[in-house]
Amino acid sequence: MIHLRQFLVLSLLFGYGPLSFALTVEAHEDTLVIDENLSLRDVIDATYQHYPQQAIVKAYEDEVQALEQRSTSWIAGYPMVYLQYIDDALISNQGISEIQSGYQVPVWMWGQKEASQRVTDQSSLAAERYAVALKHEIAGLVRNALWNIRITENRRDLAHKILAVADELLRVVRRRVELGDMSKSDMLLAESDALEKKSLLMQAEAEVIHANKAYQSLTRTRLMPGRFEEKVASDRSLSDSHPALAAATASVERAQAEVDFVRLSKQGNQPSVMIGTDSTSVQRSRDYGTGTNLVFQIPIGGDDWHAPQVAQANVILNEKLAQREALHRQLEKAAHEAEHILDLDQKALVVASRRKEIAEEQLRMSKIALENGEISMIDYLKIQSTAQTALKDAAERNILVLKDISTLHQAVGISP
Repeated sequence: MIHLRQFLVLSLLFGYGPLSFALTVEAHEDTLVIDENLSLRDVIDATYQHYPQQAIVKAYEDEVQALEQRSTSWIAGYPMVYLQYIDDALISNQGISEIQSGYQVPVWMWGQKEASQRVTDQSSLAAERYAVALKHEIAGLVRNALWNIRITENRRDLAHKILAVADELLRVVRRRVELGDMSKSDMLLAESDALEKKSLLMQAEAEVIHANKAYQSLTRTRLMPGRFEEKVASDRSLSDSHPALAAATASVERAQAEVDFVRLSKQGNQPSVMIGTDSTSVQRSRDYGTGTNLVFQIPIGGDDWHAPQVAQANVILNEKLAQREALHRQLEKAAHEAEHILDLDQKALVVASRRKEIAEEQLRMSKIALENGEISMIDYLKIQSTAQTALKDAAERNILVLKDISTLHQAVGISP
């Protein structure tokens, strides 16, 4: 016969006992495989390669290539073939006709080609920094997904242990009811408690499955690193080197270069050079002559028509400036909150550790009191529930502190 005192020792630290309930959630196809050789950086890199925003990175790279082709071109716009026929049939009708033909090529205005190259250079830098910022954003998603798995697995493991304790208590109480040492109402309370713990285990296992699925959906892999804890960085200040801020700054500089380029570009009125021929014939005198046709076109004035394009480019520039400032404020707030939460959780961990010690002592004393008939089953279950809550909080606080470090690094721009 298993005595209650033996049960007290077994359950003091949530020791395992024979389970009367089979696992309520069957093995799921989304179960992850731990790879000890896999690092957090490896997961982030692999996720980046399959992330949907890769299409945007590719589009930026294509834009840079197109801008480079424009900046290195010797011409400043679309070349055109010019052809003109003139005769006097409707007016003097003297049989005079003229044919003009040529090849017209737009040319760069002074400083315009250099401005175009600055747009290309800034676009290239913006594309590079966007890719870095995107990878850092993915790092945050991967970090969060991994720590959610760790938290849900911890809750599931604790739920297993708690159910084992409740199951053992039920068997002991059932046996003592058979011997007449305890009442049937005590057995019903113990059975109700065991069923409640079984329900909590089912919920905990479901949360693990959901966390695993979220990780797989993000990373497109079933492999996860065995260790992904991070040491607290010595420098945790927010700076302009933060990937998101650096990308925003590059976007601003690109918009400024675009403003400068547009200011030098007369829309639809680019300087051009045309080289061609001019052939004239007089039918009555049978005279015929051909000459060279050289035409220079230089835009003068028209600023009233050009001003809207410059203003539109300037609007985009100021939007980028405002977005960068708003982003900086958001990151400052996130960094402050992450630092504050880490500090609070570290202090809460100290408190939770002490509560854990008290809870273990309360469990020991209450179980002895139950065995001696000094407290009722319902009072014991209340004490046990409070103690188990303290033990679960202590176990989870350890994980939360590690997750807080990861969150703080993400907020200030530190990538794994």
